[in-house]
Amino acid sequence: MSNGSFPAQRQDAPDSVRGDAWPVVPLAVALLLLRWQGDHTWAYVTAAVIGGLGLLAALIGLTECVKAVRRGLAPGKVVWVVAVLLLASFGLVHQLIVA
Repeated sequence: MSNGSFPAQRQDAPDSVRGDAWPVVPLAVALLLLRWQGDHTWAYVTAAVIGGLGLLAALIGLTECVKAVRRGLAPGKVVWVVAVLLLASFGLVHQLIVA
């Protein structure tokens, strides 16, 4: 039942996805904390909490990147954000396992 009162909710593709790379900040903080203070329990737990939040944010950022590609953004503009988020996420998980 379409009477024309509700406009179609089609969103145009964004110009870039640079804003989706912000989860690198908590991931980097957690990585640095593990790197220099990882032998202390408080640092490990703090890094795990901060890193967990960063991983959750990275997952949300990755889904936003996929949505942007589906809306028509060129995949070349998304690849670097996806690569940075994946590398930071894998680096954090590796450091948590090693520490």
